[in-house]
Amino acid sequence: MELDNYHLDELRIAKTAGHPQRILPPITKAHRKVLDIGCGAGQSLMATNFEPGTTVIGVDVDKSALTLGRQLDKNISFVCARAECLPFQPERLDFVFSRVALPYMNVRETLFEIRRVLKRGGTLWLVLHPYSIVLKELVQSISHLKIKRAAVCLYVFTNGAVLNLLGREFHLPFRKDYYESFQTIKGISRLLRKAGFEEIKAERNGFFVATARKAQ
Repeated sequence: MELDNYHLDELRIAKTAGHPQRILPPITKAHRKVLDIGCGAGQSLMATNFEPGTTVIGVDVDKSALTLGRQLDKNISFVCARAECLPFQPERLDFVFSRVALPYMNVRETLFEIRRVLKRGGTLWLVLHPYSIVLKELVQSISHLKIKRAAVCLYVFTNGAVLNLLGREFHLPFRKDYYESFQTIKGISRLLRKAGFEEIKAERNGFFVATARKAQ
């Protein structure tokens, strides 16, 4: 129930114009097949105005969130899968987006998977985590003596630094399925370029957003 309330609150934010936490993907008429990676209960998809007939897909590993999403909107196709191994044919999608979910994935593998499923010339839109978020949580965890969370924050900070500097990343010790990192403008731009994207733009203006296009 608590998680349901979280997703419903996120949906309320997504549907509230002018809310400071609201940010939605820039959908155009050319986007006929759209994928949201790390969709939760599909909040961003439900709040976005799609052209009639658009194929709308949400992917997440949280089965309970997907169940809630199916109850809220029958027009969205919800799929339980990891972003590092998307269950779609190559070059199927026009537009892929991920709102603050990529930092909790194996970033490099996910970007290559996104490139695989995008059509040539297809576009990508990401909302990311800057290092300041991790530092803030680390300081709060230490000040409140939350040692376990502080240790995780140290892992996230170290993993993010290695990822952005060297293009490599590693899972949380003793949790092979858990990745978390922060991003930098130069780091995500470099990773996108190596994954085969072009027209890359990354900026921090209230939100940390990166956009790119699959090379033709």
